[in-house]
Amino acid sequence: MRLENNASERALRSIATGRNSWLFFGSNDHAQAAANLFSLIASCKLHGLDAETYLAEIIRVAPYWPRDRYLELAPKYWARTRARLDQTELARLAGHVTVPDALRAEQQAATG
Repeated sequence: MRLENNASERALRSIATGRNSWLFFGSNDHAQAAANLFSLIASCKLHGLDAETYLAEIIRVAPYWPRDRYLELAPKYWARTRARLDQTELARLAGHVTVPDALRAEQQAATG
């Protein structure tokens, strides 16, 4: 068996090639915002979500979502939350999105 690390090299290639470009974010705040976005995209990949679709849907839903329930919009919980939304409202380009009631503690435990 040959020892190799090709998979890890491929995974890091985008980080290595972007390093020079990332020197020019403009400020530490911009760099922090980019790091947050990269982290969110990596979390989407981890949970099997298409990052572009996820971000578009979150941007669509977030203005109507209660602040104390933002965790439901995280990639880890998005599939469960999305299934509870009205799909016709979500498919529209603009307009109100009805927020479903919060899950009770026992429902949250049962679904994961």
